[in-house]
Formats: sequence, C-alpha cells, structure tokens
Amino acid sequence: MYQIVLTENRKKIKVLHTYTREHDALYRFERIKNKEVFFPKKVIYRDKKLVEVKYEVLLLKRKEEGDKDIVIRDEYGRLMEDYYEDKGWTILGKLDYYEEEQFSVTGANRKLNLKEIIDHVLLSHLEESKSKQVVIVNNKIVIEGLTLNMVTCKNKDESIRLYNELRVHCFENKLQNILFFGTVDKKDRKSWYKKIHERTGVGYNRLYRSSSR
Repeated sequence: MYQIVLTENRKKIKVLHTYTREHDALYRFERIKNKEVFFPKKVIYRDKKLVEVKYEVLLLKRKEEGDKDIVIRDEYGRLMEDYYEDKGWTILGKLDYYEEEQFSVTGANRKLNLKEIIDHVLLSHLEESKSKQVVIVNNKIVIEGLTLNMVTCKNKDESIRLYNELRVHCFENKLQNILFFGTVDKKDRKSWYKKIHERTGVGYNRLYRSSSR
C-alpha cells in the first residue's frame, strides 16, 4: 500500500491519497508538484500564538523488510533521521507544499486569496473610480476608491508582505492609477479609523488591533 500524506511542521495532518500500485502513487505525487499557489501561508495560530509553518507532502510505502527511507538533509546538509513519526511506513519521496493564504475582506461573504483580492477588489471598478489608494493600517490593508475595502492579515509582517505583492502586481502590469502610500503614520491613524468605521461598519476595537486570527 502507498500513501501520500500532508504534514505541518513534520506532523501528519491529512492523508491526501491512498493507492495499491506504486505507479499510481508516483503519478499523483508528480502532479502535486505542479500545484499553483499565489500567496503561500507562512504563519498559523497554535495555542493562541502565531508560529511559522512549513507544509510538506510525503510519498509513503507500507514498510517491508529491507525497505529504507530516502536520505533527507536539513538546510545545512545535516542528515535528518526519524523524519516521519510513524515507523510503519517508508519515505519514498518528499516535497515542499504550499497552502494558499486566505484573508477576511470587508464586503465579501467569504475569505479571499491573493488572486481574488486583485481581481475582485483591487481592480474592480478601477476605470469608474479613476484612481485608488492602498495603505497599511496596523495589520490591515485598506484599498480605497469609490468604495473602501479592508483586508485583515494575521499580523503587521503579513500585511507588509501582502501590500508588497499588490504593489509588485501593479508595477509589473503598469497600473499607474493605483497609488501605494505605505504605512499610515501614527498621527493619521485616528482619521483612518473613523473613515474605515463609517464606510465599512467595522468596530473600533478591531481596527485598533495589530494582530488577528
């Protein structure tokens, strides 16, 4: 028997596929390599704290006598032994896996990924509004044109990472009517809090926070 499993910081969280034939398992494993991710998840909440996360996919075979795991080394070239917690399986392959980050966006009825934010928020009604501005307020990205949308990130670092992705997209696509003004100065935040609250209905307690689950 063969399995393809998803791990989070080297702990199994899900069996993605199960096969009886090695050929089928190898085919699926190769397909997973080509998954497109626009903005990979880098941090998650664990025990009410943000921690860095690394996802990997392992190709496993039910262990038989004489089977040996592939050689796995860390970033410094050191051999990593006992890599997988279940010793009943042999590791035949390993690859990095990227989960798409999702964001809460005002005006949307579900969380959106980076591509959806670009297509449905940043570029939406761009011609009618003539121009838009994008700023960072704590851990939020505010996109303002005829409408105002707020994208909530997990912390300030994540808001900067998202902001830079949006800015690069506009630069590469020569979108000159979207203006990026960086992080709002502390002295100007009060007026932005008021504007966001009045235009979106988001409460002040949420606006004041610099991190969010």
